[in-house]
Amino acid sequence: MHKLLFTFTHLNITKMKHAILLCFLLSCSASLFAQVMFPGDLNNDGTANHIDLLPLGVAYNRAGPPREPAFLEWMPQPNIPWPDALPVSGVNLGFVDADGNGLIDTFDIEAIALNYDSLQSLSIPEPRPYILPDTFFVETPPELRLRFEPQTASPGDTVRLIVEYIVPDPAAFPPTALPLGIAFSIGGLDTLPIRPAIQVFPDTLPGDLMFVAATETQAQFWRSVAPGRVEFAAAGRGMGALANSRKLAEMWIITEDMIILREVPVAPDSVLLINTREQVIALNFIGDTLTVGDRTPPEQSAFAEVFPNPSREILQVRMEQPIGFQLALFTPAGQMVRKERFGPAREAVLVTAALPRGLYFLEIRTEEWVQVERVLIE
Repeated sequence: MHKLLFTFTHLNITKMKHAILLCFLLSCSASLFAQVMFPGDLNNDGTANHIDLLPLGVAYNRAGPPREPAFLEWMPQPNIPWPDALPVSGVNLGFVDADGNGLIDTFDIEAIALNYDSLQSLSIPEPRPYILPDTFFVETPPELRLRFEPQTASPGDTVRLIVEYIVPDPAAFPPTALPLGIAFSIGGLDTLPIRPAIQVFPDTLPGDLMFVAATETQAQFWRSVAPGRVEFAAAGRGMGALANSRKLAEMWIITEDMIILREVPVAPDSVLLINTREQVIALNFIGDTLTVGDRTPPEQSAFAEVFPNPSREILQVRMEQPIGFQLALFTPAGQMVRKERFGPAREAVLVTAALPRGLYFLEIRTEEWVQVERVLIE
């Protein structure tokens, strides 16, 4: 009984919210000053994502008229225009006050996280791409650097991807135009066998930066960050917190079993650095490469014979002497398609008749040794 009562009450409240908002939207056509916003889309570009942290940093601690009513749900909501706007994009500061309490602060980040990757096209003024035409030039631009520690990994290893922000010449920025916020994405990690998912640890110790980070595993319902991709933003609270070099974050990656040696290049993309005036600052960025492979001894002699190769229906493995071993067949992408264990034996057969034609890698693993053979299935 109580559960049903709560459900109906919740539905009534939801309907009431929609009714209020519908009345407001209908009244917009009769008012030249009415605006409509979506909580989380702080820059009114049509989506809630990590980039929305940048206008929050620019307008931090600004105050204006609160919204009535104010909800965090992704739905059109009335915005009483504030007297000020962002200096370059021109977005009214009422859009930046995501929670509608009349003060731009860290609580507005909650709306970004709650509605991450949601899309809208109904805001008033209509959403526009967040393109900042005003640029602040410096002779020696800052640098965003990605660095793996260590740069080589084996199955089960934990690798740190360190995000560093380098300012070669802090004196190049006047006090009125200090670097304030940065947003970027990291791609390329989708080719890695990762277990569990990527963990992001922003460098929160100084306490002067706000952060938004999104990965595939943090996606819930309406979030759709691509596998192996990270979206990240950091911004000062109305101050130039990026005026000097600093570490921004560490990302921990645990690699799964992989027998094929490969190099995984990773680099930042869609990088945007702005100052306290919302001006774009040119930025150099450097990626890194992680080498991933098995712990196979480099000079180990073959202890097993594989035939026929090429193969059509079966692969036979013959050992030098009876021994317990495991056979596993992988695609060039590292996907395991066959796996069988054998007790103490000298010969074994792996059926390949149902597999697509092409190149594969056969791993022969004992307690002490691992041998990998290229095999062709016709």
